[in-house]
Amino acid sequence: MPENRQNKPGRVYHRSAKPRKSAARAFGESADWSDHEGCEALYTNRPLQLLRCLRPGQWVKNLLLLAAPFFAFFDRAQAAFADAVRQHPLCVAEALGLGVVAFALVAAAGYVANDLTDRRADAAHPLKKERPIAARQVSIAAAIVLLLLCLCGGLALAGWLGWRSGRWAFPALCVAYALLQPFYTFLARRLEGVGPMTVAVGFVLRAAAGAALAGVRVSPWLLLCVFLVALFVALCKRRAAHFLKNLPQPPAADARILDLEIGLVASATVACYALYTLATETIANFGTDRLVYTVPLVMLGIFRHLRLTYGERKAGAPERVFTRDPFMLAVLALWGIACGALLWTAR
Repeated sequence: MPENRQNKPGRVYHRSAKPRKSAARAFGESADWSDHEGCEALYTNRPLQLLRCLRPGQWVKNLLLLAAPFFAFFDRAQAAFADAVRQHPLCVAEALGLGVVAFALVAAAGYVANDLTDRRADAAHPLKKERPIAARQVSIAAAIVLLLLCLCGGLALAGWLGWRSGRWAFPALCVAYALLQPFYTFLARRLEGVGPMTVAVGFVLRAAAGAALAGVRVSPWLLLCVFLVALFVALCKRRAAHFLKNLPQPPAADARILDLEIGLVASATVACYALYTLATETIANFGTDRLVYTVPLVMLGIFRHLRLTYGERKAGAPERVFTRDPFMLAVLALWGIACGALLWTAR
């Protein structure tokens, strides 16, 4: 080592090293703490940062697995499930809870893979630049290990639940969801209209997985309603991205087309839900036609989401809309309470 270079206290340099103030700033460039200055804050891989890669704020989406078991409990044609809940409530709760965890792990693996693929674009995004991988707080190697752990752990847990219950449809749906994620990341989101529909299919898989895990039959009406609501939210999220500053604005025609699509899907959602509540099969299974009284609450929720999209411009993060907006939380709570009360009194 040349004599004119003085070592800083606590720092060791290789003979061929040339310290730089901003090292490993480009993705793919290794960070060697002994050779480079200014790297200590990069790729810390702290537990909290690794947890943020899994996007815990979006785990609430996986509660959709409980939708089919909830309605099946009041379904007269599926009285066996209600009897099982009364006789073994802890066993049913354990199975459903583990199913939600398994699906959440598979979904988290998709989030990590998406962040790895988009790390360069996310670094220039006004909101996504704070994600740990884009912010270079988590290394690529650590992210890949985290992805594999979540994917293998989620599928292993799903397989174990399928083996224990003899219901292999649940792990099969988890595998289908895992395959859906790379299809969305590498192809679907780049095709006009296909991206939001792929997202909606992911929510349908969640609802179907909950029914498969509980061993209950899910109504096609319910799956259609889930698809339309998820498609509506996905379109609103894409429209909200047009309001972000410091980003290239898409052509005005694209925004106009999105507006028409959002209006069409919103109308179809309300119509589908209203028809579901008045369907002959629904009335026969639940013994009441009073579910139609919850249609105004569904419309109120859609109106609120439209206001958040166009008025307050806060629909860019749907998980925050459904977990932090007081008005939306009140609407969801009232809808759940109303459905539960109407179905309970009809028993």
